[in-house]
Amino acid sequence: MRIRRAMRKKPLRRPVKKPRLKRRRILEQKKRLVEVGYTEEKLVHMNTKAIRDAIRKTGA
Repeated sequence: MRIRRAMRKKPLRRPVKKPRLKRRRILEQKKRLVEVGYTEEKLVHMNTKAIRDAIRKTGA
């Protein structure tokens, strides 16, 4: 019996998003916002969604 396409499409076959890479991405985004003019103190209080929105607004 052969393996059907539905069996091969399971999420187990997909690469897993790693938290370490996510932290690294957020750190890089924060550095880009600091270059644009955001203060470190302001970035501490921002969550990840706010950081992404700020990057979109500033084009950093």
